[in-house]
Amino acid sequence: MTRQDGGAGHKPRRWIAGTAAVAIVLVVGISLLVSGVLSGEEPAATVLTTSPAAPPRPVEDWYDLTTYQTIESGAGHETLESISIGVGKEPFARGIRGSGGSSATQSANFRTWSTAGRCTRLSVWIGKDAASAQTEGVGQFVIRADKAEAVTRQASIADAPQHVEVDISDVDRLTLLDVRGGRDAANAWGTPRVFCSAPPGKSV
Repeated sequence: MTRQDGGAGHKPRRWIAGTAAVAIVLVVGISLLVSGVLSGEEPAATVLTTSPAAPPRPVEDWYDLTTYQTIESGAGHETLESISIGVGKEPFARGIRGSGGSSATQSANFRTWSTAGRCTRLSVWIGKDAASAQTEGVGQFVIRADKAEAVTRQASIADAPQHVEVDISDVDRLTLLDVRGGRDAANAWGTPRVFCSAPPGKSV
């Protein structure tokens, strides 16, 4: 009887064909790898792209004006660590005293800061300096938004502190100006501060 499998020492034809196919694939792959190395070609690099990080949002906060440099000022203003105003019982932390003779046309008591549209609100208390050696006179307090007078108030040493809050959203130059006669009680600005997305100048 004739054997159909080619005998015990022979492999089936399908196994031989599969082995030959694998060998061909290996030879082709090795040839392509060797060809790339010999030609000096480098494998393509994988490039990772990332979107640029968004800039941090400005942090809005209150800034004490007395701790920042002015862009213009007169000789009659001085900064105090605290100041009492008129008949008010509690002193204000940080303040400005206007003790020089100052008029609307010849202003000595003033300071100007660059808010440059970064600030939206001004908050300040005004009145006469309770510790002033003089006790007479009525002081005038002017807040200028650029060149316009945004607020004008008056006060004597017998008056209570007056709180003033002003919208300065579109203001580039903010000025605090006070007017007094040479023999009048000194003027006072208590805790002048602005609400801004960035400081109103360099630190003093």
